Amino acid sequence: MALPLSLAACGDGGGSGGIADVAPTTASPTGGTTTGGPDGAAAPGASAAPAGPVRLGPEGYGALKLGMTREAAEATGLITIKSEPPGGAGCGSFDLKEFPREGPYGGGSFSPDLGIARIAAAEGVRTPEGIAVGASAAEIEKAYPELREGPNLSFTAVPGNPKAQYTFLIVDGRAKELALDLANQNCSN
Repeated sequence: MALPLSLAACGDGGGSGGIADVAPTTASPTGGTTTGGPDGAAAPGASAAPAGPVRLGPEGYGALKLGMTREAAEATGLITIKSEPPGGAGCGSFDLKEFPREGPYGGGSFSPDLGIARIAAAEGVRTPEGIAVGASAAEIEKAYPELREGPNLSFTAVPGNPKAQYTFLIVDGRAKELALDLANQNCSN
């Protein structure tokens, strides 16, 4: 996979916060993965979400929050640094320890000036509205009616966090990639 979500559209704002409960994923009868656990309530006003805890959004992934410093992110124990910002400028990358990825871009990006700027969803990780990698374009549009399609990626504001956006790479009518980004992130264009 080359440059996951490397052409994300940029917006305005920044954010911090996150989801506390993270449950293991398990295989589903349809071949995908699902989450299980005690905190499966959907966000108010959200479309019906599958049972299980919210995993990505509106403000982060577990204790990992958008906007937190690299040091604070490492202290959560949830990430492993994959690359440092080149020459002290630009962005570095990290993996979620639970979901390591191949390649240099990993499971997210951090910026020296913005902190955690992007958290990429692993397969089976869902938004509060029930959207995961593999969701159909129709499911994404139903969950996020204000979804904007760009030349490479689609993006939408995150319900409950005006300083963030979800970014989708939709290929052949399905979400191939999903990330939670600071709307003003400076790690990709």
